[in-house]
Amino acid sequence: MKKTLMIYYSFDGNTACAADFLSQYPDIDAERLTVEKEPPRKGIGKILLGGKSALMKDDPGLRPLEKDPADYENVILGFPVWANTYPPAIGAFLKKYPLKSKNIFIVACSGSGNAMKATDNARKATPGCMHKGAVSLTEPLKNKEAAFSKLRELAEEIEKA
Repeated sequence: MKKTLMIYYSFDGNTACAADFLSQYPDIDAERLTVEKEPPRKGIGKILLGGKSALMKDDPGLRPLEKDPADYENVILGFPVWANTYPPAIGAFLKKYPLKSKNIFIVACSGSGNAMKATDNARKATPGCMHKGAVSLTEPLKNKEAAFSKLRELAEEIEKA
């Protein structure tokens, strides 16, 4: 069994930045979730429709994965914070691939740096798992040094798991 898989959804590139950094570690694989339906990329529709779809737990049409989460001991859920929760792509993943008895780590990216409600929601959505750690990153693309420092600490926690 392999060590760690980071399953992530990235809308503006911030979570992809975190995944790229963590995938440099030899025991961490990463897979980006892709969906059929996404909110608009710009303007008020991005915020309103993205937030609404997250709160309503809309099904965005998750495309198949290349890697099987069952093959890994640890799963990192990486996502942008939408309306104080995880985006629909993460919800669709958790519905399709129920994670049982996994060590769960969370990487939540936001503009405000406050991802507590989002990480709590992700923990509630993964019952039966061991929740080992979470980091909240504030715009990693703009604040790489701070983000990478937190991600290094997370990678050390994962090595111990």
